[in-house]
This record gives sequence, structure tokens and C-alpha cells, in this order.
Amino acid sequence: MTHEFDFAFTDRNQFYSIVRLLNQECGKGNWTIKGKVLKGLKRIENYQKYYSSYTGNVTKTVVVPSEHIHVEAMIKFVYGENND
Repeated sequence: MTHEFDFAFTDRNQFYSIVRLLNQECGKGNWTIKGKVLKGLKRIENYQKYYSSYTGNVTKTVVVPSEHIHVEAMIKFVYGENND
């Protein structure tokens, strides 16, 4: 069984921090993110070069094993509750 939740990624540093946390809590290969997060984040960074006031995000679904459901709360606590 798995648990899915949506999360809005805002930059590459945040993405890599979340990947590190997921690897520590769930183990490598035991979780996934549906879609291409880095491609969207790079597009946002390129757009911000020309429009510095733009603040976009990439919302994707994170899938973790059901025994690691607590990871959702950890991520949302550390990176903000507005990522619903």
C-alpha cells in the first residue's frame, strides 16, 4: 500500500532537501514523485531571470509507502503548510 500527497516545489535546493529526507526516512527506491519536477523548476528559474518578481511553483504528487505516512507531515512542517 502507498500514500500519496501533493506538494508545491519552489526551487531546486528545496527539491534536493526533500529528496534527501525521503531517502533517509523511506529508503532509496521506496518512494517516487509523479512527473518531472526539475524540468519545471528550471523553467521557473529561467523565467525569473527576466521577471524577478515572479514566484512560481511546481505541484507534483509524492508517493511514499503507507508505513511512512508521517513523512508528509514532516515535509509540510519543514517547508510550509501552504503546500497543500
